[in-house]
Amino acid sequence: MDLPIIDPPIFPRWVWIEEITYSHIPIATMITAIMVMAPIFEYIGYRWGDERFDRLAKGLIWWAMILFSPGAALGTGIPMWIIGTYPEFWSRWSNLFFWPLIAQFGFFMFEVIFLFFAYYLMWDRMKDRKLLHITFGAIAAGFGLLVQVVWDALGAYMMTPGRPLPMITEAVAWSSEAFFNPSFPYLFTHRFFGNLSYVMMLIGGFFALRQFRQKDETERQYYRFAADVTFTVGVLSFFAMPLIGWGYAKVLRLHAPVAFHAIMGGHVSPNFQIKMVFVAILVLTGCSYLFARFHSRGLLAFVTLGVTATSGVFWFHPPLDGFGGPLGWRTLHTLLPVLFLAVLWIWGGRWNPGARFWSRLMFAGGVAAFCAFLIGGFVRERSRSPYTVYKEIVKPEVTGMEAGRFFFYERCVMCHHENPGFFDRYRGEDWKTVLDTERARQGVNLTDEETARLVEYLEEHY
Repeated sequence: MDLPIIDPPIFPRWVWIEEITYSHIPIATMITAIMVMAPIFEYIGYRWGDERFDRLAKGLIWWAMILFSPGAALGTGIPMWIIGTYPEFWSRWSNLFFWPLIAQFGFFMFEVIFLFFAYYLMWDRMKDRKLLHITFGAIAAGFGLLVQVVWDALGAYMMTPGRPLPMITEAVAWSSEAFFNPSFPYLFTHRFFGNLSYVMMLIGGFFALRQFRQKDETERQYYRFAADVTFTVGVLSFFAMPLIGWGYAKVLRLHAPVAFHAIMGGHVSPNFQIKMVFVAILVLTGCSYLFARFHSRGLLAFVTLGVTATSGVFWFHPPLDGFGGPLGWRTLHTLLPVLFLAVLWIWGGRWNPGARFWSRLMFAGGVAAFCAFLIGGFVRERSRSPYTVYKEIVKPEVTGMEAGRFFFYERCVMCHHENPGFFDRYRGEDWKTVLDTERARQGVNLTDEETARLVEYLEEHY
C-alpha cells in the first residue's frame, strides 16, 4: 500500500524502534514478575507468621509502583512510533488484532486499579484482612499476565503467522488462528519463566550487595534473607526455560524454518552464542551459590536435575558454530555439566556463603540473566529479517543483501544442509557450476532467474 513513511533523523528507524521497545520491555516484565511474586510472598508470610515475607512483598510492590509510570509512558510511545515509521504494518496488524488490543487496554486499566488502589494503598489498612488483601494482589497480577498474554500472542504471530496478514481494506478485527498461532504458548511460557528468573536473580543480587551496607545487624539479616529468597526463586525458575525453548525451537523449525536456520548457524548465530555465554554465567553463579548456601538434599537434587535436563536438551539441539563440529559440541555440553555437578557435590558444601565475594557473584549472575533476556529478544526479532511479519510483509528499509540472504536460506540451506556455514567449503569455486549441479538433481526446482539471483548472492558473500 502507498502509505507515507516518516524517515527519522540521526539513526535508521529500526534503531529507534529497538531503543524504545528495549526501554519499555524490561520495565514491563519486571513489574509483571514482581506482581506475580508479591502476593505469593505475602501469603507465605501470612501462613508462616513470618513478617519478613510481608516486608519483602511490600518492598517489591513499592518498587513496581515507581517503575509503572515510565513503563506506561514508553509503552504509549511504541505504537505512536510504529504508526509513523511502519504505517502499513501497523494498519494491517492492528486491523487483525483490533479486539485483542482493546481487551488489553481494559486489562491494563483493571491492573492499575487493583494494583494501586486495592493492593498497594490498602496494605496497612487491611493488615487484619490479609486473605482479602492477598486476593486483590493476585487479581492485579492476573490482569498483568493477561496484558502479557495479548502482547505475546501478537508478537508470536510476527514469527509464526497463523493466518495471512489482511490488507488494509479487509476488516478482520479478530482471528483465533492468528491469536492462537503455533508459537504463542511457547513464547508466553518461556517469557513467563524468563521474567521470573532474571528479575528475581537481579533483585537478589541487589539485596546481597545491600546487606553489607547495613550497620544494624537486624537489617543485615533481613537483606540476607531477602537475597536468599529472591535469588533462589530466580535460579529455580530458569530450569523451565530450556525445556520450553526446545519446544519453541521445534515450532520455529516447522513454521519459520528460515528464522530457525538464521539462529542456529546463520547471521544471528553469533548473537545466540553470546546469549548462551550469559546463560552459562547465570547457571554457574546461581547453582554454585545454592550449593554453598543450602544443605537441603531435596533442593540440591532439584538443581542437579535442572542442570542435567538442560544438558539433555542440547542433545536434541543442532550443534552451534565454533565448537569443533557435532562431536565437539556433544562432548562439551555433556562433559562440562558432569564436571560442574561433581565439583558442586564434592566441594559446594564447604564454601562460606557469608563471604562478601558471594554478594558480587550473585549480582553478576543477575546481570547475566538480564543480558540473556535482552539478547534473546533481539535474536528472535532479527532472525526473521527482512520481514516484519514472517513472509507476510517486509520492512520498509529492507536491503538487497537481506532479501538475498533470506532467499538463500529458503532455497539452499533448508533443502540440503543444516547450517549456512556448510557453504564455506565451496569458497573459491564457480558458484554457477555448483548450482547447476544441484539443479540436475531430482527434485531440485530452480529457475534460471532464481539461479542467477543465488549466484550473485553467493559470489558476493561466499
